[in-house]
Amino acid sequence: MSNGRKPSYNFARASYAPRVAGLALGFLSVASVLVAQPTPWWVWAGLAMHGLVWPHLAWISARQMGDGVRAERRSLLIDHFCGGFWIAAMAFNALPSILMLTLMGMDSMIAGGRRQFVRGMLAHAGGVVVGLAIFGLQWRPESTMTQVLCSLPLLLLHPISVGQITYRALTKLKRQREELAHLSQHDGLTGLYNRRHWETMVRLEFARFQRSGEIATLVLVDLDHFKRVNDSFGHAAGDEVLRGFAQRLQESLRRTDTPGRYGGEEFGILLPHTAPREATELMQRLQARLRAEPLLPQASVTASFGVAALTLDLPNHEAWMRLADQMLYRAKDRGRDCVVTAGDSRPAPLVPAESPDRRPGDDSVFARRLLAGMNLGGVGAALFDPSDRLAWANQVFLQLYAVPAGARSFADVMRHCHAEGVGPRIETDNIDRWLEAADAKRRSQPRRSFTVDLLDGRYFRMEEMSFEDGWMLDLCTEISAEAAALPATPPRELHRQPAPATDAPPDLVHPG
Repeated sequence: MSNGRKPSYNFARASYAPRVAGLALGFLSVASVLVAQPTPWWVWAGLAMHGLVWPHLAWISARQMGDGVRAERRSLLIDHFCGGFWIAAMAFNALPSILMLTLMGMDSMIAGGRRQFVRGMLAHAGGVVVGLAIFGLQWRPESTMTQVLCSLPLLLLHPISVGQITYRALTKLKRQREELAHLSQHDGLTGLYNRRHWETMVRLEFARFQRSGEIATLVLVDLDHFKRVNDSFGHAAGDEVLRGFAQRLQESLRRTDTPGRYGGEEFGILLPHTAPREATELMQRLQARLRAEPLLPQASVTASFGVAALTLDLPNHEAWMRLADQMLYRAKDRGRDCVVTAGDSRPAPLVPAESPDRRPGDDSVFARRLLAGMNLGGVGAALFDPSDRLAWANQVFLQLYAVPAGARSFADVMRHCHAEGVGPRIETDNIDRWLEAADAKRRSQPRRSFTVDLLDGRYFRMEEMSFEDGWMLDLCTEISAEAAALPATPPRELHRQPAPATDAPPDLVHPG
């Protein structure tokens, strides 16, 4: 597009010069035949009109019509009709007749494909029929040397002209495809990879880790209090901050690293062949640079970092990203402007046992005592690792949530409850979106309280706490239906309210 005109206008403009040259050379080829035979003056006038004046009229008509593609196809049909007429007028002189038919057919195929080509051939035949009606059937197919020489310029130059137009069109198409490919992979504001392409790179890195075992680390970054920047200094300043941070990333990272804009003020960094300690140090240097070189001269903008390395216990790349996201929320929970790395100061791991009442490993005395106290007090509780896999659950939780024998994760438990109509009430048609919304609430609120409505009519007060090695779900108190319906501060949603458009789980997980 140029000068605000439509692309179809450019198509007609691109066809103008080749039509002027082609029809002028066609005039020379046909005239070399007509001059050798008795030809009425009005035939000469028609030939001059078609070969020398018509190209300019076609261009003016296309400009006035506004639809250059449609105008060009219409003009080609007129060319075909006139070409058929000149074939009959030349008594089917072989070389000029075949030349016009071939070159005009080539133009029609380029302009409109097979359909336009067929229409052109029909118009060509119509011109021949009209010519035969006027001149009668005459047959003189032999071409003299003069006629051959007069046809050579058209034979040589017109295909070259068409080839040049085609080359320009293909070059422009290639450039547009490259631009579209770039836009489909990159964020328009920052120039970094967009979320979709960046997640593809993460998935490929996870697959490489499964093949080779080579370490890699993932970092999620969130600019602290970014909304304040937009509210205080305007969205232009916010865009400047995003571009500036993207530039800092590109300058600080290696060529093998992959930064991307995850969404809004969140960024992702994929660090192949990088241990978590190295990644933490790199993020700390970036953090120090943000303090030393502010993204805005009028305000200090800091960032929070969540770092997670690839480990064998991560089942897929989604779990890897979820772990990095959990570390990012830990950083926010600690006051922002800090780097939190998965595995730092983590407690002894919880090892699932084979018995229905899963217990922690013997090396965790504190956890043993805590969980034993829950069993004695009749409180339902379960522990999940960062990948949401079930690490431990006591008998009360197993019964209340109707946990099946093969359940290995929170998603397995909730899908079973939803499919079988047991355990907590889950009023949603899409359990996968419900699980995504539940996970989002958990990550945004590391410590929260809510109410569970069981299908047997009981209500329980829930406590959920996230930590670096996973998260804990605790059914601490059974409450009455009246107590469950009482508003809390802030107001608490009720289980039986309809699910919102996002399929967020109003029936199980509710902020208190």
